[in-house]
Amino acid sequence: MTTSPRDTANRLLDGLVEYLLARMAPEQLDGFLESELDFLLDKASDYTLNAWVTPLQIQQTARKYAIEMDISGAIPELVGDMVEEFYQQAVDSERLVGDVVDEDVVMALLDKVLEIPLSRQGMAWLGRNPVLLALLAGGAQMGLKTLLHQGMPVALRDQLARRLPDRWVNSLDTRMQEWLLRRTEQLLSDPWLYRDENLDELRELVLVGWQDFAQRPVAELRELLSSEDIQELFVIGFEYWRELRHTDYFNSLLESGVNAFFDKYGETSLTELLHELGVSRAMMLDDARRFGPPIIEKLRKEGLLEAWLRRHLSGFFEAEETLQLLSEQ
Repeated sequence: MTTSPRDTANRLLDGLVEYLLARMAPEQLDGFLESELDFLLDKASDYTLNAWVTPLQIQQTARKYAIEMDISGAIPELVGDMVEEFYQQAVDSERLVGDVVDEDVVMALLDKVLEIPLSRQGMAWLGRNPVLLALLAGGAQMGLKTLLHQGMPVALRDQLARRLPDRWVNSLDTRMQEWLLRRTEQLLSDPWLYRDENLDELRELVLVGWQDFAQRPVAELRELLSSEDIQELFVIGFEYWRELRHTDYFNSLLESGVNAFFDKYGETSLTELLHELGVSRAMMLDDARRFGPPIIEKLRKEGLLEAWLRRHLSGFFEAEETLQLLSEQ
């Protein structure tokens, strides 16, 4: 019995699909993944980043997701749910603050803050800002008045209130405010305050304060910050980001960042680039083994893998050119 070219094509298609399914069977998949990864890594050493993508392509892609994409309101809601879970886990923890945040990290951050000129200029700026000066002086005045009020006997306080005219009380209050304002300005403007030895004393004060704070349970932080506070802070930052991403300034920063990356790594081989980014062969193979087998096995059981293979291969075996070749055999 003569076999028609189409029957032969169908048998070849069935055989090829069966072969590929066998290559992706669990017992062979591990070797398949490893060999394919090694092949890709070997070829990647022959190409640079510039050989495959351009800065403009990356800029356009980054702009699409960072600027043009409409951010759904589901994101803040998701973050809120995650924050609630993190918060509950934190407040139920018996760990101390010092177990979560190392003292060396805190002091390194403080040293860096005190080292940069902006910090010292920022502290000195307090002495030249009238609004902040008024707030500090007002707070000092309120504290002084509260101290006098609490420390003065009730009988004496009542007697002074009856005997002193209101204009004297108002005048004294105004003079005290003016004096505190001048003294606060003089104090914050004094270069002596920002000498290295004084900053060293500030560092020691922070260290003592941190050592005391570090011994408190993490659960006590709920007294300082609620989950609602964290969520509201995120919403404020999220809204700021939504506005910032549409500005020309952000767009220029995005382009500059992509250009800087390509200036540094554009002529670097893909293998070396992966190494520079800390991505090793072992890490990639581990991830491939973690995600590949269960996903492919699920596709096999659902019949989706075979359907995908037939959808892509059947066109070749049904083509007139293929049938013509088979008829010539």
